[in-house]
Amino acid sequence: MEEADDTRFRRLAGGPRDGPGEGCPEATEWARLAAGLLEDARSDELLAHASRCDACGAMLHAVAEDFSQEMPPEELRALEDLGSAKPEWQRRMARRMSEASARGRVVQIRFARWVAVAAGVILMAGAGWWAWERWGANDPARLIAKAYTQQRPFELRIPGAENAPVRVERGGAGSAFGRPAALSEAEGQIAAALERDPENVKWLSLRARAELLDRDPDGAITTLERGLERKPDDPDLLGDLGMAYALRAETQNRDVDYARAIEYLERSLRAKPNAPETVFNRALVYERMFLYDEAIREWRHFLELGAGDGWREEAQRRLAELEQKKKPGRQP
Repeated sequence: MEEADDTRFRRLAGGPRDGPGEGCPEATEWARLAAGLLEDARSDELLAHASRCDACGAMLHAVAEDFSQEMPPEELRALEDLGSAKPEWQRRMARRMSEASARGRVVQIRFARWVAVAAGVILMAGAGWWAWERWGANDPARLIAKAYTQQRPFELRIPGAENAPVRVERGGAGSAFGRPAALSEAEGQIAAALERDPENVKWLSLRARAELLDRDPDGAITTLERGLERKPDDPDLLGDLGMAYALRAETQNRDVDYARAIEYLERSLRAKPNAPETVFNRALVYERMFLYDEAIREWRHFLELGAGDGWREEAQRRLAELEQKKKPGRQP
């Protein structure tokens, strides 16, 4: 009987079918059902729906498959206290599943194992699940990092961005059509949030990063100074302010700003040691100041932090160039 039920259940996941329709539940609801986080009435509705809908039946089947892998003994022990791991709960849920189908026993899932695993995974890793569900790819910080990677406008490093070649700005590059769509989307969210709460430090920080990507270091400096009035020792604000001064020194030939950049980058690293973006930017600023010994030390430090492949390759190339310049007989 179990094998026959399992065959019918697997058939829901096979063959071509339409995707979920307008009335189909979200994927997160099937996970919450598996975890036992729904009220009885809603659970009954979902189970009845899955028995009638091939797409949702397949989704429920996929949840079961995802959580059918073996777990280490220590993780299984950690799940023993979950309500969904108790035999009484499992029998009650299995009985309700059987009763929910208008066509009889269409599905019978072995809850004794995978439901407890599902509950544990969702409860222990739920923060990441729900954060992604809420923000996902539309998080403005992610959008800014994505825009930087798509059109990296300078060598200084924005937090969270992947490595990419620097794009040389040419005529017409300032057109709105030449800007990354991710940056425009992030700026819209940031503007709306600051309209509601003009002194919110988080949104001021994101606005400053967007201003940096627009190559507006003056605007970024003003914005970050506003943020620092409310959180004077925030390492992210300090690091971004150091980056803003370095960019202004580069774009406006203001060498004095390199010294200010080093000051803020060092303050940031005292509060948040070994932040890779800040170490990277300090190494770059030392290069701009022709402080090659300090830059070599900083690039070596950066490489010790275990950077990703793209950033590691860039740091190794810069380090090799500096070491070549320091060889006897060569003038820097």
